[in-house]
Amino acid sequence: MTDEKRPTLGGAWRLYAPAILLCLTALLAPSTARAQVVRKEEAVQLSTKEEAVDSVQTGAGTLTLVRTGEPVDSLMELRLNGKKVADAESMYAGFKAHFRELEGGEVVVMWASEGGTACPAQFRLIRVVGEGKVSVTDEFGDCSDSPNITLELLPEEQILIRFPGYYHLSAQEEPGFRKPPPTTWVYKKGVLRELKPAAKRRG
Repeated sequence: MTDEKRPTLGGAWRLYAPAILLCLTALLAPSTARAQVVRKEEAVQLSTKEEAVDSVQTGAGTLTLVRTGEPVDSLMELRLNGKKVADAESMYAGFKAHFRELEGGEVVVMWASEGGTACPAQFRLIRVVGEGKVSVTDEFGDCSDSPNITLELLPEEQILIRFPGYYHLSAQEEPGFRKPPPTTWVYKKGVLRELKPAAKRRG
């Protein structure tokens, strides 16, 4: 016979609880670390979806067109030094011309397209002034992707964008077809407007 007492269940828990908790902590720590790594990888994957489509250097910094999704999503942003200044919802886009050292700052001509031949391109003008003040016009044009863009200095500084009159070649075969007339847009002192043809005088 012996008087030695066997440890009860409660006593055994108190005896081994610290070791059990230490093992659980060791098991959970790698899982937590792996979860943090996965979250970081997901964040990296989201940022890598962005793609710089085109860029131009201005006096106020780099002006960039950034695709923020898949091409079919038509999601783009116009950014100056990485900061968003306007949405550019289009499947394709780029910069067509850049006019520096104007009286009213710099002007960049941007084209945008959804692809196909229904409307090859539309245009917007981006004005960059001083310390990064940016203004962007609405889209304009006649769907032609090859306008004639010129800068006139006299009598006043202005940018002229002349479109030839866009139409599908197949349209020529339609009865009563008439070729669309050319159109001209003028950008002066930060204002864009279409020049209307002069009215014909009656004889």
